[in-house]
Amino acid sequence: MLFVISSLVFVATDSLTKTLVSNLPVTDVVFGRHVTYLAAVVVFAGRRNPRRLLSTARLGTQIARGLANFGATASFFLALSLLPLAEVSTLASTTPLIVVALAGPLLGERITRFAVLGAIVGFGGVLVLIGLDPGHLNPAMLVPLGSAGSYAIFSMLTRELRSERPEVTLFYSGLVGLIASSILVVAVPTTTTPASWQWVAIGVVGLSALTGHRILVAAYHWGRASDLAPLGYLSVLWSFLSGALLFREPVEPRAVAGALAIAFGGAVTFRAGPTELEQTPASVDYGDPIDLDGNDPPVGPQRDGGPSS
Repeated sequence: MLFVISSLVFVATDSLTKTLVSNLPVTDVVFGRHVTYLAAVVVFAGRRNPRRLLSTARLGTQIARGLANFGATASFFLALSLLPLAEVSTLASTTPLIVVALAGPLLGERITRFAVLGAIVGFGGVLVLIGLDPGHLNPAMLVPLGSAGSYAIFSMLTRELRSERPEVTLFYSGLVGLIASSILVVAVPTTTTPASWQWVAIGVVGLSALTGHRILVAAYHWGRASDLAPLGYLSVLWSFLSGALLFREPVEPRAVAGALAIAFGGAVTFRAGPTELEQTPASVDYGDPIDLDGNDPPVGPQRDGGPSS
């Protein structure tokens, strides 16, 4: 139940984000999200000793991970401004499949036949969803796939930082994201400024994402990752429902077929076995689910989390 609740929180966060990016520059929403994120980390994780958040033995990896997280978040928010919520959710949920494709050559992980089968089926679903005719390909479809790819890199870098204290990794993720989003705001000037209530809503996006990830941590504390992770694809169903009810987005048979194939492929990959990469949930919201209390949930190729966001 905790896992299902977390996925509902994520989709509610995505729905609010889509509402915001439909009326505001994506750069402002990304910047506000990172301000909220970093402030929450400093207040909750660094409340006793803020200086400890700066202590890291792997600064380069922390920066690279933060940039990957920023890329995943920014491209995901951009995708929400360009495409229906359900399609963004589905394509962004290909992260575990991308991790499987990259983990062998980059991490030396042994990939089982079931994982390969799941990846093939899942990527077949991607082709169905984006269209088989390159001449009629919607370039916007590549944005959530880029987000999924960034998140896959982020997940693998998270695994490389297992020896670091969770609150330090959280802090650098937020700090790098804030710096990158600040540069983005300056580099891409806009003609509009969010109203006060819109800034509050942007803050809610960041806080609700952290709340969802905190519930996710609790779910992993009480349940096995192999049992819970496939349930993450329920977020795709919630996204279809939210898109249809809140944004009046048509439910196309092509999108449903692609989503089912991606979900099936991901579920097969998750179930590939204990020698396989421990996959992460298919939440479509990007943030960092490392526990603010210092507990480190299953991450990585697997899933950090996040990001949401």
